[in-house]
Amino acid sequence: MQSQASITGDALRLIAVAWPLILNNLFNIGVNVADTVMAGRLGATQLAAVALGSSIWITVFLAGLGVVMAIGPAVAQHYGAGRLTAIGRDVRQGIWLSLLIAVPVIAVLRSFEPVMLWMDIDPVVARAAQGYLDTISFGVVGCYWYHCLRQMNEGLGRTIPIMVIMGTSLPINVGLNYLFMYGKFGAPALGAVGAGLGSGLTFWCMCVLIGIYTSRTAFYRPFRLSGAIGRPEWGAMRHLLAVGLPIGGSFMLQAGLFSVVALIMGSFGTVVVAAHAVTLNYASLIFMIPLGVGMATTALVGQAIGSGQPFAARRIGYVGIALCFAMMCVSAAVTIAFARPIAGLYTNDVDVVALSSSLLILAAVLQLGDGTQVTAAGALRGLKDTRVPLIINAFVYWAIGFSVAYVLGVHFEYGARGVWFGLCCCLWIAAILLTLRFRSVMGTTIASRVLI
Repeated sequence: MQSQASITGDALRLIAVAWPLILNNLFNIGVNVADTVMAGRLGATQLAAVALGSSIWITVFLAGLGVVMAIGPAVAQHYGAGRLTAIGRDVRQGIWLSLLIAVPVIAVLRSFEPVMLWMDIDPVVARAAQGYLDTISFGVVGCYWYHCLRQMNEGLGRTIPIMVIMGTSLPINVGLNYLFMYGKFGAPALGAVGAGLGSGLTFWCMCVLIGIYTSRTAFYRPFRLSGAIGRPEWGAMRHLLAVGLPIGGSFMLQAGLFSVVALIMGSFGTVVVAAHAVTLNYASLIFMIPLGVGMATTALVGQAIGSGQPFAARRIGYVGIALCFAMMCVSAAVTIAFARPIAGLYTNDVDVVALSSSLLILAAVLQLGDGTQVTAAGALRGLKDTRVPLIINAFVYWAIGFSVAYVLGVHFEYGARGVWFGLCCCLWIAAILLTLRFRSVMGTTIASRVLI
């Protein structure tokens, strides 16, 4: 039966769940911002190394994280249906999956320098970027385990604890960066390598903090999280993989595109790499806002479906998409109005500021499509619909995004501006297609309930 809650009520519920996630995401990206700003003070070479290393890290890490993210919609639907002990089972299986996924992720991270050299990246930059990847790989397991418990909390709609833990971890990470990047208090001055080490250690701190919180809070006891992990349950793991692998594939396709773009930028010279790093870092910072709303949409759509309310699920999905688009309109206006001052916050290099300012205008246009597509994808994850979105993402990111970016940026020699125009195109098309997919799936779901 359709819920009588108003659209305004849905928006308020989304905001209530989303605002801690938005702050959490801002704290999270704040780690990357800190890495970039602190590396920028060490010169263009270290800044380029951190930019390349972090883009590769994100691509490889997100491929595995997608599987872990299957826990979120699974928990949301279990919680909506009242299947509390099933929540603990899926989280425990997520712990097993995280450990299995971490092995190939670490192996790839620690052997990426030949690829960078093959892409004609400056050997000095490639060596420093590989050092960043080597040290950050130390924290892969801890980060995946943290995300298992984070996804559980997101599915339950308990987002404030996540925000608090991430808010605590940000100054820890900045402090470790200061220690290892600049060689303070007797530590070696490692530059970009120190940024990776600081992040790797911080991931384990996050894992410990969320583990302590969930083990000592009475709210989680009905889920039986503290039960013996036991052996892997392949049936439960197969279900998580069926939902999560396409999520990971979608993340890898998008992050992979941005990583390839970073490598293309590397062939344009150090100034272009640095300007791209500034623009992408700022765009990623703004992206944390719609990402939080998208995560909240996943949780509330999943809970509505689990409790047998498809009309409410459809309404919540549309409200989330509209809310994000409105937020990104405001963000785009601010970005266009203050492009040069924003670039100046990252670096004092005149050439980098000039190029970054023009790229930020394109980033403003990109924000509208990016914010809409991430919320539509979040609504689809709440329905556990992940395979078709994977196909859509493969098409828009590579058949459209990469092709347009390469043709304009390299073939027609528009450089960084041509590449960013290609990114804008693919994210706008992704927003349209994923929203249409949500409409289609919800129409089928509601029709099947009506027939029953």
